[in-house]
Amino acid sequence: MAEDKQNGLVKYTASDGSEVKLSPAIVNRYIVTGGQHVDDREVFAFMAKCQARGLNPLAGDAYMTAFLNRATGRVEASVIVSKDYFTRTANQQPTFDGMKAGVVVVDRTGALQYREGCIVGRSTEKLVGGWAEVYDKRRSHPSRAEVSLDEYDQHRSLWKTKPATMIRKVALVQALREAYPGAYGGIYDSSEMPERPAQAFVPEPDAQAAPVEAPALDEPPAEYYADAPAEPEPAPAEAPAQPDAVAVADEDYDF
Repeated sequence: MAEDKQNGLVKYTASDGSEVKLSPAIVNRYIVTGGQHVDDREVFAFMAKCQARGLNPLAGDAYMTAFLNRATGRVEASVIVSKDYFTRTANQQPTFDGMKAGVVVVDRTGALQYREGCIVGRSTEKLVGGWAEVYDKRRSHPSRAEVSLDEYDQHRSLWKTKPATMIRKVALVQALREAYPGAYGGIYDSSEMPERPAQAFVPEPDAQAAPVEAPALDEPPAEYYADAPAEPEPAPAEAPAQPDAVAVADEDYDF
């Protein structure tokens, strides 16, 4: 991993073959979600993890979600990785030999049915979980995972409209992690993460931060395109003099 110590810029080749450039400014502006500013130490840990796993966060392989823990007053962050990265990385393993995944339902007789895919009879069956198997040529038995819907259903977002798809994905990701722990250690899919309380993303009542317009995703900062540091921001234009006006210094805000 190349590193520009002056700007905190790191460069590496991701597992998809893309050349990736990351810096704390790029991560905080374009990759962190949740409306909180993440400490540079956690940002550098995120960049190191992306480099070690060959993740390309600019292509959606991974992102950080940050929230304010009101109990401690500290911002906490988690690294979330897409399911596409899990399956792509599995296919890159030389001994990978395929996988299966599906759902677990209870039929009208009360019996458990293990079914490949995500089809569930709404009026005739009850969805209770998901399962997955990952096959590797080095092993006589597949790595298998079975997960309960009650443990992961967050009762929001896609869990409300596509619970079978979501619980199948959880099982598949867990089976892949068990099959290749060296490739997936310390990274999680969003469906495996607990729901953050809504108020966690609300600034403290006494915060006086001014609203900031989010930059467009198609306009990365200058340091992404070159090794040279980004040009300094121009000094603000002087306001026209007004009678009896009181000069007020600009305040620095932490976002």
